[in-house]
Amino acid sequence: MYLLETDVRDIPIAGIQGMTTIDYPGHVSAVFFTAGCPWHCRYCHNGRLKNCSPEDIIPHEDIMSFLTSRSGYLDSIVISGGEPSLHKTLPGLLAMIRTFGYKTALHTNGMNPDMIRKIITHGLVDYIALDIKGPPRAYGRITQNTDACKAVSHSIKHILSSGIDYEFRTTYHPLVLSEADLERTIVILAGLGCRKYFIQRFSKDGVVDEELTGWDVTEIPRDIVRLGEKLIPEFGIR
Repeated sequence: MYLLETDVRDIPIAGIQGMTTIDYPGHVSAVFFTAGCPWHCRYCHNGRLKNCSPEDIIPHEDIMSFLTSRSGYLDSIVISGGEPSLHKTLPGLLAMIRTFGYKTALHTNGMNPDMIRKIITHGLVDYIALDIKGPPRAYGRITQNTDACKAVSHSIKHILSSGIDYEFRTTYHPLVLSEADLERTIVILAGLGCRKYFIQRFSKDGVVDEELTGWDVTEIPRDIVRLGEKLIPEFGIR
């Protein structure tokens, strides 16, 4: 039921990265970027995807041609955004990609736990990378969405209970998250049984918030690194 042609054609893909080895660790992948996201995170580097015009959407025929031509060269396709779980046709896209023999990975903010559960239950995804914005108390402020934390908590539980390969990661900027926020995030995730978590250095690329881009953020507080190494089996800095 996820292979209906209308399902596949309806999802708005607004960009393709032809090859990457970091978005699905251990795999040579391409990344499809879907349009749209209702959250307003200050450090977003894909803001252009939030309000795409019809002219920005890649035709279905070009997507099919790409998948056909890269078969044998790539082993996986990563769906990122924007926010892919916004789109009810995401399962159809994943199912179609898998018919070409590719593995599939999803990058998500976790805003749609029902979609996360659905694609896991139907075996449509091999890897999920979930952005953790911070501790619960920071979610409304960072995303400008009052219901964000509750939804993400359900997505976290779906992923951790599924046995699927995953990673959780948090982008750090001291104007967005304090050291106490990062510490609380690590402690909460460790308590939930998280085994793979990364802190990402802030990147200025694509960010429009000039207050954030005016900072040169390269170092993660050492106490935070030690805590992560102590509590999370697979912890790292990117």
